[in-house]
Amino acid sequence: MLHLLPTVATILMAILLVGNNICADEIVPDSPIQRAHNSLAAHQLTPQIIDLGDFYRGVEPKDFRKRTGAEYKPSYNEEPSIPAQCWIETGYGTQNACLYCHTNYLASIKHGNAYPLAEDQVLYSFPSADLNKVLWRNTIFPGEIMERLEKAGITLPDINDIEYVRRDNWTPLYDRVRTESGGNWINPEAGEFVLFPALNPRHLFPEMQPDPTSGGKHGYVDGDGFVRDEHARHTGWRAVNFFPYGIFSPLTGSVSGIYLRLPESLMQEEGVFNIETYKKNLDLLERNIKNRSFSEKRYYGDAATVPVEKGFFPVGAEFAHPLHYVDLNADGQAGEALDGVADSAAPAFEFPGTRAKRIKEMRYMYKWKSVGIGSIDDNAHYDGMVIGNEGQGWIDNNVGWILAGYIEDRQGRLRPQTTEEMMQCLGCHGMVGNTIDSVWSFPRKLPGDLGWHEMDYGSYDSMRPGQTKLMDYCHKGSDTGELGFFYRVVVGADLYGVMPEEITQALKQYASQKRMLLNLKYDVEAIFENRTLSNMLEDERKSHLLERQKVMRSFVDERAYLRKEENSGNLYIQGSLFYPSESTMKKNIQLYRKIVLDQSFNLGKDVFGSENDFVPFTFRSDGSAKDGSGLNIPVGEIIVSRPYDEEGVGITPTGIVAVNEAGEPVDAEGNPVDLEAHPEKVVGHISTGGTFEAMYNPILSDTPITHIER
Repeated sequence: MLHLLPTVATILMAILLVGNNICADEIVPDSPIQRAHNSLAAHQLTPQIIDLGDFYRGVEPKDFRKRTGAEYKPSYNEEPSIPAQCWIETGYGTQNACLYCHTNYLASIKHGNAYPLAEDQVLYSFPSADLNKVLWRNTIFPGEIMERLEKAGITLPDINDIEYVRRDNWTPLYDRVRTESGGNWINPEAGEFVLFPALNPRHLFPEMQPDPTSGGKHGYVDGDGFVRDEHARHTGWRAVNFFPYGIFSPLTGSVSGIYLRLPESLMQEEGVFNIETYKKNLDLLERNIKNRSFSEKRYYGDAATVPVEKGFFPVGAEFAHPLHYVDLNADGQAGEALDGVADSAAPAFEFPGTRAKRIKEMRYMYKWKSVGIGSIDDNAHYDGMVIGNEGQGWIDNNVGWILAGYIEDRQGRLRPQTTEEMMQCLGCHGMVGNTIDSVWSFPRKLPGDLGWHEMDYGSYDSMRPGQTKLMDYCHKGSDTGELGFFYRVVVGADLYGVMPEEITQALKQYASQKRMLLNLKYDVEAIFENRTLSNMLEDERKSHLLERQKVMRSFVDERAYLRKEENSGNLYIQGSLFYPSESTMKKNIQLYRKIVLDQSFNLGKDVFGSENDFVPFTFRSDGSAKDGSGLNIPVGEIIVSRPYDEEGVGITPTGIVAVNEAGEPVDAEGNPVDLEAHPEKVVGHISTGGTFEAMYNPILSDTPITHIER
């Protein structure tokens, strides 16, 4: 967990805070926060120092109603950077999604990361009494969303209203705030949209020869993934196609596009754009970030004085990340075949990979200063405050990057996120064990040319939704693939343990065929029924989850999650495990639209139903769970708090590993284990049948799974 214990300096600084920010002359002289403030101001930004206590006290962000179209709903959350999934029950260790943030591998090799966080798989060790409460009310009490909407007189759109996600909300905003900006990373004239990325969506048409610009009407993404403008000139942006974590497939209702741009010096030779120089620098960057072998000490071309820093991006690097709704019609078509765009008279196109025309968010990162391993330790973040700008939707992650975010208002138009909402971005792009220089996607870029391509989620084709063209890649540290490893350690095949219906059906079919061989104790339907798990006592729930784990591991061991293509012989991930059905797509859209209409992103973006009883079993007691007062929570009741010690620090074991009375991980003889020195000795380790993995390596390998036999 993040350790946010206040220091004397923090308290003194907090006294100076006025409202949401303080003036530069009120900052403690020559403090790190003053230097960061001044440096950001020198970049033409208007930084403010924002008190994290505002969220805890329920202070409404300035002009919230004007900006969003809705009333503010306070979260009273002192640390909204810790996401809702950190509070789930782990199913006695069978549901260990924790390792996808909390591991030691990158920190141990000092590769763009200094956060050895595997110990956070052991206890719910939140650092204060209030953080041992579950404050993501949209997730644990989804019925409250509808109550608020009904009170406001807002009717939920029909679940079949798919046209909404086929209406473009990116291009109108780009036209309003970016057309005259010249392509620079910052656009001071745009006011609240000062950091809206200079990636023109009209430049993202698929390349269609012989006239890819349609006579200069639009740009396109060429065969090497480079984004060209309407004159076929390079814009500097390049598309990145990466292997998503299992928790972020189209089944979840959100899909991404990723675009990278490096500073001009890395694109040029003697002041002139040179595509070969740019390609060499991008290749070098990839080898560096993915920890591959390279001998270069500096970049090429006009960046010959820029050092290649192990595990770090160069200053001036940018990522634009549109987060799309899922649309099963969106498979990258243009022209007469277009069926994923609504109300379009002008030339139009579909994004590939189920990426709907409408985006939920535009996320942006800019590397504004150089950092090293020594600059990104536990002391890098300012206690109790963050630098950003309330109203402009950006914050400094304090380890070299500016994060900016734009999200839908009640009408579906993109608006700058509040600082409280941006803290969710900081939670994933700050002190996390699995990012390299705060970045998730690029270390998982597909090998070679496959990875310099629009993010297409396995070359999704709406005519063949049961098939992907995405291979699984050998996971370093195990004898399976990346997705296969995910299925071995996450029994819900989902971040929250709510197994998607599509995966459930595939596993039930497999289990029915292998029932005798697997020696299953329970009926297959009972093993995969999510709702009944909620009302099971500890022994019964654990037994059912272990049966499910047995099925899933056999499913992986036999490579049943892969499909062999006849012509090539390649093994591809089964489409039914990756793409949603039409009904799931519609359900996911409607669930998220409730939050858009409510404008309560600060209370959680992940919901699973509208009734109060539609809450995952991972948030429900098995009769043995205790609340913050130490009292037993009745079976089936929602877990809203957990015990903590006299200092407010959480003390409940996650169940992933065995612990002694002091909460220390132990080996089979009950001896305490040093997780950094000998993680494999702990009871619950992956090597002995558990799910604990302290050394998970998030970097995608270049080697695909190529055979069924193991």
